[in-house]
Amino acid sequence: MATLFHYHDCPYCFRTRAFLIEREVPYASNLCDRNAPPPELVALNPLGKLPIWVTDKGRPIFGSRTIVRFIDSLAPGQAMLPSDPMQLARVAMAEDLVDEALLPALVRLDRDTTGKPVEAWDMRAYRSDCAIVNKMLSIFEQLLGGRPWLVGEALSPADLALAQPLTIVERFGLDLVPFAGLADLADRLSKRTSVLSARKLPAPPPA
Repeated sequence: MATLFHYHDCPYCFRTRAFLIEREVPYASNLCDRNAPPPELVALNPLGKLPIWVTDKGRPIFGSRTIVRFIDSLAPGQAMLPSDPMQLARVAMAEDLVDEALLPALVRLDRDTTGKPVEAWDMRAYRSDCAIVNKMLSIFEQLLGGRPWLVGEALSPADLALAQPLTIVERFGLDLVPFAGLADLADRLSKRTSVLSARKLPAPPPA
């Protein structure tokens, strides 16, 4: 059986777990500790990052988006990625917006504000990152365009990439009220079995 090396609190690992559940792909879970990464980590991924998918033949594949595309092309059943080249490009572009702008801004906000009194915040940096988040939310609202999903007529990895970020914007004094489509998407994603399961901390193995 293939194995997924992952962290519980990593947004990239989260979206990978949710995808695997959506596609009903079985795997062995290797839940890693950020403070004590597995010794084989660098051998599996020279970048030293998770998630990593190790096939049943022992071949490692790293990067959430690469894992999703690899498995989606091989797993039985209906593929989650669209077959139309333009729609496939739209999925990739939406993932780029999450990975290159939305998530980095949220990570900086978390780093700079969590556990600190408001008077200790760097307000210039706070306002700058909040502006980035709001800009990205506005772009995603436009991409939805009144449709239920970001690309096409069905859930795609682009939607799963937003599932976790949309749940944490309120931590930083932001909300989805101005973005009715995103608020609806966030609500529907939060109720999906795949998203609920991906958020759960796996039970420890029996002693």
